[in-house]
Amino acid sequence: MSLVGAAFVRLFDRIDQALLSRWAPWVIAGLTGLLVAWLMGGLNPEPWVYDEAAYLLQAKIFATGHWSAPGRPLPEFFEQLHVFVTPRLVPKYPPGHALLMVPGIWLGMAALIPLVATTATGGLIFRLARGLGGHWVGLLTWLVWITAPEELYLRPSYLSQTSTTLMWLGVWWSVERWRQGGGRWLIVASLLVALAAITRPITAIALALPVAVVVLRRLWEERSFTPALAGLIAALPILALAPLWSFESTGRAFPTPYSEYSRVYVPWNMPGFSIDRSPPRRAEIPAITRFRTEWLPIHEGHTVARLPAIALARLKGIGTTFFGDGGFPDGAVPWRWVLLGAALIGVVRPPRAMWPALAGAPILFLTMLWLASRPLWTVYYFEIFPVLAFVVALGVVRVAEGMSRMAGASWRAGPTPRFVSGVILAGTLVAVPGTVERVVRAKQQQEDLRLVQTDLRRAVEQLPGRAIVFIGTGTAHRPFESYVMNEPDLDRARVWLVNDRGEDNKRLLSFAKDRAGYFFNPGSGQIHPLGPR
Repeated sequence: MSLVGAAFVRLFDRIDQALLSRWAPWVIAGLTGLLVAWLMGGLNPEPWVYDEAAYLLQAKIFATGHWSAPGRPLPEFFEQLHVFVTPRLVPKYPPGHALLMVPGIWLGMAALIPLVATTATGGLIFRLARGLGGHWVGLLTWLVWITAPEELYLRPSYLSQTSTTLMWLGVWWSVERWRQGGGRWLIVASLLVALAAITRPITAIALALPVAVVVLRRLWEERSFTPALAGLIAALPILALAPLWSFESTGRAFPTPYSEYSRVYVPWNMPGFSIDRSPPRRAEIPAITRFRTEWLPIHEGHTVARLPAIALARLKGIGTTFFGDGGFPDGAVPWRWVLLGAALIGVVRPPRAMWPALAGAPILFLTMLWLASRPLWTVYYFEIFPVLAFVVALGVVRVAEGMSRMAGASWRAGPTPRFVSGVILAGTLVAVPGTVERVVRAKQQQEDLRLVQTDLRRAVEQLPGRAIVFIGTGTAHRPFESYVMNEPDLDRARVWLVNDRGEDNKRLLSFAKDRAGYFFNPGSGQIHPLGPR
């Protein structure tokens, strides 16, 4: 063997040893956290979409030790998408994700828990994939997952999928440990399924069904259902939090705030294949008008007859946001499409332990067809992105192994055939320039998405004393953005961010005479006083 060949052999063996070490998952987790923190721009990024703003408000309310906050005076000024402002201040979302975020709120780092969850997700993805397919499969799974366009676009956020992705991985990990003889791991899996149920209920169904089949089959063979009963008993207190939250927030356990919000504000925005044309109970504000303009046509086209076309469009959307350019063509070469071929190879005869995860993917896809959505809004499928990354990685390694059989004996020795290591490493290096370009563009994307919110925050920080900022509307106000953001304690909030209502603003200024009035223009990012107090 030549000196160059010997050097490559040593390199590949060292990489093998590093990836096989017990520290490798921790390193991968750390790299995941650093990347996402950089994309976020800190631990208190501004929420740029109304879902994020609602989750953040919910976490702030829970951090006060209450399920809801006092309602707003003159509530029409404080109307915020996905939030009840009267008779109590209550975001509509199930409580799981916001409850997890509370420690970060206490520490003054609102994005801490979403970032920690994402960090743990990266490490667990590598650890699970390494156990199922080997260390190169583990590394490739993580690389393919973390560089997916939709992950770079929406992972740095307050969205609840940052939590549920980790829950899915945790359940798969726990069930596999239980199958290997760890009796208490089934209780861990039950707790995580329950937590997913009070975070994203439909998503939890797709998680629980294949897991239940695996667990019940094993228990049937053993003729013992005691472990399942123990898991159910352990999960009941977590499941009980959902009706408790609903009752303490609205005075009744059912309907929940999630479904009641649609009845009050946007009756047409309900799951299913028909539209409720009833008028809303609350007067429509500009933000809801923009929301209706963008989403009502989608609901009108969401019919049973169009389900095949809808399913095909969403499959294409997943392909675009995972394999392609994410729906944001920016000049970068969509080289990731070549990974689709690897996925088709990897999905054939996967490891047996992977079947619950593989079964959960189509179940989640089918259950989400119940919801009207844009094809490119694939955050609903975040939980299955690690599965896609795994089958891609498995396919790449299988191709490399096939090629290695044609190599000499010296290149087929070592922990992994060295030819396999060489092919994978070479392919990874070839992908580096395009990946780096995409990540840099993703950083710019994050800054652009939060640009107006950042302008608003900076302007508010410079205001003297107590103030009311009336948020203007116009063509520059993007449909998905939420500038009106409530705080749990209205009196303690130095600045109120409210809806601009023109001449009607005088009512709110008369109500809060100790506050100066300002107007913010989202189009220009400028703020100016309305006049004397």
